[in-house]
Amino acid sequence: MRIRTILIALLAVQLSLVGGLIFTALRMQVTQTLTENAEQQRMTSLLLADELRQSSDDLTRFARTYVTTGDDRYEGYFNQVLAIRNGEMKRPEGYEGIYWDIIVSDSDYKVVLGQQRSLRDRMLGAGFTNKEFDKLAESQSKSDGLVRLEAVAINAMKGRYDDGTGTFALTGPPDTERAIKLLHGPEYHAAKAQIMKPIGEFMAMIESRTTNEVASLNERSRNLEQFNVILATTLLLSTLVSLFLIRRRVLQPIEAMVDTATKVSAGELSARAPVDMSGEIATFGTAFNKMVASVESHVGDLKSAQEELKSKAENLEAEKQRSEKLLLNILPAQIAERLKGGEREIADSFPEVSVLFSDIVGFTEMSARIGARQVVDTLNEVFGLLDELALKHNVEKIKTIGDCYMVVAGVPDRSPTHAQQIAEFALDMQSALSDYASSSGREISMRTGIHTGTAVAGIVGTSKFTYDLWGDVVNVASRMEATSAPGRIHVSSAVRVRLEDDYEFEDRGTTALKGKGEQNTWFLTDRRTANH
Repeated sequence: MRIRTILIALLAVQLSLVGGLIFTALRMQVTQTLTENAEQQRMTSLLLADELRQSSDDLTRFARTYVTTGDDRYEGYFNQVLAIRNGEMKRPEGYEGIYWDIIVSDSDYKVVLGQQRSLRDRMLGAGFTNKEFDKLAESQSKSDGLVRLEAVAINAMKGRYDDGTGTFALTGPPDTERAIKLLHGPEYHAAKAQIMKPIGEFMAMIESRTTNEVASLNERSRNLEQFNVILATTLLLSTLVSLFLIRRRVLQPIEAMVDTATKVSAGELSARAPVDMSGEIATFGTAFNKMVASVESHVGDLKSAQEELKSKAENLEAEKQRSEKLLLNILPAQIAERLKGGEREIADSFPEVSVLFSDIVGFTEMSARIGARQVVDTLNEVFGLLDELALKHNVEKIKTIGDCYMVVAGVPDRSPTHAQQIAEFALDMQSALSDYASSSGREISMRTGIHTGTAVAGIVGTSKFTYDLWGDVVNVASRMEATSAPGRIHVSSAVRVRLEDDYEFEDRGTTALKGKGEQNTWFLTDRRTANH
């Protein structure tokens, strides 16, 4: 049988059992409600019977107290009890029990009035059987008869007597003795007992009826509970059967395939899932095994492709690193990042920078004396020293033209100390060249020129680009270098003004600069302090 069919059948059975449990639970709830209603009706019935008894006792108490004491308050209490019972006055809240005991002892007690409804009307609405109501009606009728006797005694206290028509129209002297005798004599006690007897019979009838109803409802509730237990047990068994079938027909085969998949993912491509039964899972297992076989046949090709891709990726990474290194050799790091970020036209204005040109003295004659290889080696060694100093003082190498070396401070990173940076570079450069000349045995010195001013810097070219600097500051710095002396640092007045507090200068006098005329120029000689 197909797993789908089995699961549908088991689901149908379980849904039926769940439906039965829900129906039984609802019936149990209805039964519980009926039981509570029966208990409530019994309580209401007993309270009504007790109120009838209590009102009779209250009437007796207030009538006897009045004829004994003559206190008009008790006559008022007597009339209020009658008015409340007959529905002529609103019934106070909490009227049951000790209400009148509180009123008699505390005349300031705050009374909260409720509905105005006679005791008889309340008994009619309580749902009694005819026999039960007849008993209460009989008791109230006898109580009303006793009220007549109590009224005779109360009127005798006032000197009013029955004229034979039921009214107290005759007057005479008050007769306290007669009033007391009426309320304490055998006739009164007999009438009082006649009131209590129907009430006792009513209570017995209510107790019998509600006890039978509650017993019947409890029996029904027990039967529903037993049926509920049977349904729950059946549901539990069907669930266990479902779990067993699902475990055997679904989970175990799937676990076997998961185990096989784990082995395959670990590299054991020869692993296969066991297929030892029919049904959807078996079909799935067969398809799974075919898939694994297909994977196994392609893994070799994938490994080969992976190795090839890895090799290409390594080559690409190496090329990328070489390209980035080359780019950083050509351009400042900040400019290189802007190019890689997508900018194509880079040109920035700098309001104040310091430019230095330096040229090896007698380089042409030296080139004629030594071979080409030695010329290149010498330039590499000298410019290598200058490159290290450029990094040390955070100045940017712009370019070399033959034996000429050009740097700038304040580009591309704007710096308020650009003049100091270029001065430190120039002084350290002269010192490094002196040390190099001593160690190499070659007579090498450089003419240096520095000027400060405004410049524009940017990228020039498309396929073969360079980072270059333009402006009058470049031209003046070049002319300062051209008119400098070997081993000297020739600076303009603009440079001296910015450095004269911290550096020492030698006045050169006026110098003729091409295109600029005669200008006062200076030689930068040293720092004013040892630690600047």
